Amino acid sequence: MVACPTKEKAIECFYSIADQNNDGHVTRAELEQVIDGHLPWWQRTPFYLFGGIGRIMHDCDANKDNVLTPTEAMALKKTCLETCFKRSAVAHVFNCPD
Repeated sequence: MVACPTKEKAIECFYSIADQNNDGHVTRAELEQVIDGHLPWWQRTPFYLFGGIGRIMHDCDANKDNVLTPTEAMALKKTCLETCFKRSAVAHVFNCPD
């Protein structure tokens, strides 16, 4: 059984792919593009049903400026990638190395 990814590893992997212009943050538009580009069609319905992009922004955008940063993600310990399930989903969707 594969161990649960750490929050740091999941965030590092996510930003390496989602930050498409390498400016250190992920906009809502970048997030939409990366989700639509990496999430299989059959997983998009449940993803959006359970909150989708809006849920990610709510859980991980500490200052509510519609921009995600690794610092904000790490600071929001109780909402952003707080469970093994969420971290594992990020690792799986973005094909993160172990």
